[in-house]
Amino acid sequence: MPDSPDPAEALLASLAVLRGYNPDEWTEGSHFDLALKLGRAEELISLLQERREWLQLVLADSMEADEEVTPVGVLHRHEKERSTWRYPEAGKQMRDDLAAAVAHEVALDVATGEVDPMKRNVALHTLRTAYEAIPSFSSIKVAGLKRFRLRMEDYRSRETYYSVSLETID
Repeated sequence: MPDSPDPAEALLASLAVLRGYNPDEWTEGSHFDLALKLGRAEELISLLQERREWLQLVLADSMEADEEVTPVGVLHRHEKERSTWRYPEAGKQMRDDLAAAVAHEVALDVATGEVDPMKRNVALHTLRTAYEAIPSFSSIKVAGLKRFRLRMEDYRSRETYYSVSLETID
């Protein structure tokens, strides 16, 4: 357990210590020393980002208004939206459904209304090959949704939550 039971005091003490180093002390040393400093800095940043998120969520839940003046600054609560895949394989399912819809349209003979299976297979193979080169995507343009009759809500879940930012007083 830390010497100080109050995380705010520990943060203040850490800030004072870290600010005490000049830029040369951060950037001098062997390659290994610099890598070690970078690794520890990244670990500290990750830890602090996680703690900041905890504080933002707790503050957002406890605020009575969207703005609150505190001794350290003005807290601003704002609504945010997050989107995640509805289930683990939803991204793959969306790509498969899109490939099937595009392949059907490419293979459709508009004069007869028949689908040419050879054209459909070539289109499917082309799209699946392209998916191997294209980074994962999580949305489809509106025109694509309408044209191929895909619904994003079949693949993605949206969640609204509140977060807080602090406008510090100088």
